[in-house]
Amino acid sequence: MALAKTSRPALARTLARPRLFRLLDRAGRRPVTWVWAPPGAGKTTMVASYLAARRRRALWYQLDSGDADVATFFYYLGQAAAGRKRPLPLLTAEYRQGLAVFARRFFRELYARLPGPATVVFDNYQEVPARSELHEVMVEALAEIPKGIRLIVISRAEPPAELARHRAQQVIESIEWSELRFTTAEADRLVRRLAPGRWSPKTIRALHGSADDWCAGMILQLDRLRHEGETRAEGVGLGQAVSEVLFDYFAGEIFKRTEPRVQNVLL
Repeated sequence: MALAKTSRPALARTLARPRLFRLLDRAGRRPVTWVWAPPGAGKTTMVASYLAARRRRALWYQLDSGDADVATFFYYLGQAAAGRKRPLPLLTAEYRQGLAVFARRFFRELYARLPGPATVVFDNYQEVPARSELHEVMVEALAEIPKGIRLIVISRAEPPAELARHRAQQVIESIEWSELRFTTAEADRLVRRLAPGRWSPKTIRALHGSADDWCAGMILQLDRLRHEGETRAEGVGLGQAVSEVLFDYFAGEIFKRTEPRVQNVLL
């Protein structure tokens, strides 16, 4: 049975964004694409729908705090790539002192198992703690990418300092928040896809503007408007509605995940 950790996200009622698909096509001229933007920007959905639209084979890996232990990371990644072949090596105690060497050999074999052209996706890279050895492992993972293999990393932050050399060598192409923002035309298509009906252009412009081109913001407001009526978007109490729904989102998505020390400062 496939684990959610190593399965590509299911796509339901997803809005295709050809503009961003073309951007990902161009970014593919380099072996690594780093997609980074705030939560709710549509990063994961964009990459998953792109791979589906282009019919690309992909190995998808969902990072979490448990991957700070690099042995855990190698274990689950090896499981995802095992297939019918023998398992990839485990990071046991005797390999700990030579982590870089082990990582190079691991990724050489991993990439060799993937039928090219293929894509490896690391989602939620921001979940890796700053002091984790996994950043050093990723240095080796990027260094070993052969022709025909592409790496896509999805994160809420730009590449860490450990990858500065790869950035300087132009191995990494970044797609940032400014490029992921919804255009007015995309906002119109999103509204009509998620909530078919007679939405006035004025309402859609109000939704788009109040959310500052932010995907999750538009979806949250749209859901609220569907329950409260379209007139609110025409200017009646829209500001209060936006503040309330966005506060709830960030409270659950960001605040609760921060360290207690940071929570105290924010409070």
